[in-house]
Amino acid sequence: MLVSDNPPFLFIHVDKAAGSSIQHALQPFAPRRLDSRLRRRLIWLGSTNRFFNLYRALEFPEHITALAVKKCLPPDLYSRLFKFAFVRNPWDRLVSRYSYLLRSADHPRHKFVKDMGGFDEYLEWEIRRGKMSQHHYVCGTRGEWLVDFIGYYERLQEDFLKVCVRLKVEARLRQANSSSHRDYKTYYTSATREQVARHFQRDIELFGYEFDGLPANAIPRGLEPIEK
Repeated sequence: MLVSDNPPFLFIHVDKAAGSSIQHALQPFAPRRLDSRLRRRLIWLGSTNRFFNLYRALEFPEHITALAVKKCLPPDLYSRLFKFAFVRNPWDRLVSRYSYLLRSADHPRHKFVKDMGGFDEYLEWEIRRGKMSQHHYVCGTRGEWLVDFIGYYERLQEDFLKVCVRLKVEARLRQANSSSHRDYKTYYTSATREQVARHFQRDIELFGYEFDGLPANAIPRGLEPIEK
């Protein structure tokens, strides 16, 4: 994730949705902080960080939720930030994650996933883990939106340009942490396709996805779009 005072923005990094490319492009506009275990642990103080300006010392984890950030920042500061995230088709995202783990020999879960019987077994494991839903990055405990804009991986350049125009910055995306694989649809049977539809129903409904992709002109349900 990235947070900046000038221009004021907060980028919530949903994994496997071009987040690394977006962070690299916007990093010049956000201050770098020295990473430390203490700075990361301060987030567990939650709203206590609002006092004595402790929030200025925070080092937020890479994939932190908007709710966790909101708890740590003064309300007026959080409100002032332009808050955004990018999401991805759940069926495609799972295949991308699977492919990434298979080819990343230095990843802690590489061998574990490589020793599985295939994508179906990986899918079962991810669903049991319950870690891959995207709505929890950007919504509160009552389902309310905590961000101002959701961009789509499927129209990355177009939606990233909207962000840049909103922030009044010039930035270019580059490919980062990509994972090559065949068409994600070929990984699924009718049973596993339905399995994902059931488990990630909230993501699919909220962001407007279908198995075949993103419908034209889709916008997140209940969230007003921003224009270029």
